[in-house]
Amino acid sequence: MARDKNQRELNFKPLFKKFGQNEIENNNEIALLHEEIEAIYLIDLLGLYQEEAAQKMNVSRPTLSRIIRNARHKVANSLIGGAKLHIHDQKDSYTLAVCSDDEDELINSTSQGKYILIFEIKEKTYKQLKSLENPVFFKKQKPGMVLPKLLLENNVNFFLANEIGAGLKNSLLSKGIYTILKKKIKFDDLSNIPI
Repeated sequence: MARDKNQRELNFKPLFKKFGQNEIENNNEIALLHEEIEAIYLIDLLGLYQEEAAQKMNVSRPTLSRIIRNARHKVANSLIGGAKLHIHDQKDSYTLAVCSDDEDELINSTSQGKYILIFEIKEKTYKQLKSLENPVFFKKQKPGMVLPKLLLENNVNFFLANEIGAGLKNSLLSKGIYTILKKKIKFDDLSNIPI
C-alpha cells in the first residue's frame, strides 16, 4: 500500500513560463511541473545539495533525485529536440519585499530604506507578513551583499523599488528574485503587479 504524498513546499514563482524556438515548426510541447522547476531552482541555481533541497521541498532525498532527473531530462529534450517548454505554475500566491523609511507608509522605496516590508500577495490582495530592520541602513552594509540572502531566507519572489543598482539587481536575479521598478509606489500597487 502506498503512503500518503507529502505536501510539497514550492516557494519559487516562475516569471517566465513558456520557452522554445521559433525558426522551425514544431508542435511538440513539454510540460515542466512546478516541483521540477523548484528542484532546478534549488539545486542548479542556488547550488544546494540534494539533501538540503529535499528538506526545503519537504520530500525525501530519493524523491528529489527522481524529480530533478525528470526535470533535467525534459529540459534536455526541449533544448536538443526543439520542443516548446512550458512551466506549470501551481503557486497562486507570491511574496514581495519593498524597503521603506516607515513601517506604515511606503517612503524612500530604495534599497537604502530603514525597513524591509514583506508581503504575501494572494488573489489580488496583500497581507503584510513582517517588517525587518534593513541592515543596509542600520549596519551600513552593501545592498548586493546582504539583501539577496536576507530576501531568499524569507522566500521573497519579487523586490519592488523605485531605483536599484545593477549589482543588486544581478545579485537578486542570481537567487531567483525578480526586480520590479516603479517610480511611485503605493500600497494599492502591491496587489496589482503584472506577473
